[in-house]
Amino acid sequence: MSQDTEGKLDPRILFSLPPALVTTVPLLASLAVAIWFLARQLLVRRYAPPGPKGLPVLGNAGQIPEAYAWLYYTRLAKEFGDVVKLTALGQPIFILSSAKAISDLIANHRSGSVAGRPYLAMLDLLGWSKSITVLSASTPRWQAQRKLLHQFLGPQAMPLYHSMIEEHARMFVRDAMKQHTKEEEQKEEDGFMDVFVFTMAKLVLRMTYGIKVTSQDDPMAITADKAALNFGDAIEVGKFKVNIFPIMRHIPAWIPLPIAEFQRTAAKWKAYMLTAVTTPFERVKSDVAAGKAEPSFAARCLENLPPGHGIEDEENILWAAGSLYVAAARTTSTTMGTLLLAMIFHPEVQAKAHAEIEREVGSERLPHLKDRKNLPYVENIFKEVLRWHPSTPIGLPHTATEDTEYRGYTIPKGSMVFGNIWALSRDPTVYPSDPEEFDPDRYNDTNSGSMDPKTYIFGWGRRACPGQAFAEAMLWMSVVTLLATTHMGPALDSKGKEVIPEKKFTGGLVHSPHPFPYRLVPRSQVMVGLLEASVDADLSV
Repeated sequence: MSQDTEGKLDPRILFSLPPALVTTVPLLASLAVAIWFLARQLLVRRYAPPGPKGLPVLGNAGQIPEAYAWLYYTRLAKEFGDVVKLTALGQPIFILSSAKAISDLIANHRSGSVAGRPYLAMLDLLGWSKSITVLSASTPRWQAQRKLLHQFLGPQAMPLYHSMIEEHARMFVRDAMKQHTKEEEQKEEDGFMDVFVFTMAKLVLRMTYGIKVTSQDDPMAITADKAALNFGDAIEVGKFKVNIFPIMRHIPAWIPLPIAEFQRTAAKWKAYMLTAVTTPFERVKSDVAAGKAEPSFAARCLENLPPGHGIEDEENILWAAGSLYVAAARTTSTTMGTLLLAMIFHPEVQAKAHAEIEREVGSERLPHLKDRKNLPYVENIFKEVLRWHPSTPIGLPHTATEDTEYRGYTIPKGSMVFGNIWALSRDPTVYPSDPEEFDPDRYNDTNSGSMDPKTYIFGWGRRACPGQAFAEAMLWMSVVTLLATTHMGPALDSKGKEVIPEKKFTGGLVHSPHPFPYRLVPRSQVMVGLLEASVDADLSV
């Protein structure tokens, strides 16, 4: 019998087949796969936009650098145009490097056809690929999570969080000044962004779950920060080969070879990455049930659940809340590091900002978010910091959910589509004044041709960052508080000579300044007193 009683194929039949058939069938299957692969490539090439030539099978995989890929993509745009096509092991990749191409394909009504996200095996091994809002597929679960974030954390909800944001921005500046004093003794150079990362951890845990964190040793803050770091590593396509070759996910972890190291890493990360989202959620859920929950995103979502809601509704809140921290802390901290570096090189910009703040706010109080509309030059500085060195120069990839036609080209279903943020930030037709220079004046009315970078820094279309209003508010408040209370300058050596840092940035998914020495000086003791009094008052509440 070739089948058992359950109708399953008896593996012993393979040993009774003719040897020629045993060898021919795999060969025919391999040939069929090869024909399909070549036919797909020929079809893609026939209607594809221009791009660099690649190798058979590998395509352009060996040409795409692991670091500073956006610089390579921007060079390709200059050579081939604003829509460039590459392939990597059969995977079509399209790079959009102009405002028009991005607007046409991602930001406008077509955005639904390129609103997918690619499958990242490492994220799947961590149990996050189908759950985390920023990278999950376009499913009803994703739509429900987006709706929660827009409803309870969108622009209309921001006034509920203004006092909390102001409190944490002032806490950040106060702590940064204290950390700077300690750094001068220890000769450390990178504490500034570390202080902001911890401040963001405190703010996000407070806004999201109503949990107050007072110490950097707090287990919840430590776990959340590790989860954010590992999330960033897991979604960086070139960091783990399993993201490029998903079939590798079936390699068992017990194999004592480097090829299986990603499995062991995933096993170590998975437990506390899950803890990072479940522990604070269970706490706020318990507090809501007991009627003692602090105001927060998760509490508001839970309190608005309809009677008889299902477990899926709670899971959507859990993952929408969990998305906030991993997507916010590290990228926003790089923006503050970029501000500090820019101010070291442009004291004249600081002087103009100080004058505007003195004129509009005065020296007897600290700035508030409500002052934003009256501080246009500070707003220009904020825009220019976002543009000068974007925190994510190539952003996260979209995928085409269906075959899409554009300018006579075909973007096949399953293609990766990137919006090249770096190219936009350097486009001389968008920024006529030298794009490499830090120049807040480019946004003045007389130079109104300069695009507001907030229109592209936070993504586009259906995949635009749902926490943009929150991130903007916290970043702007931190910028204006720093400018109002401190002078940022180069460090001094033992002889009192200025140490000018290098303008060096990292080349991974997040584009961050390398550690550099700096000097943070209070503008006046009055400002120090205002900061201390404000923070002390907030902590006593």
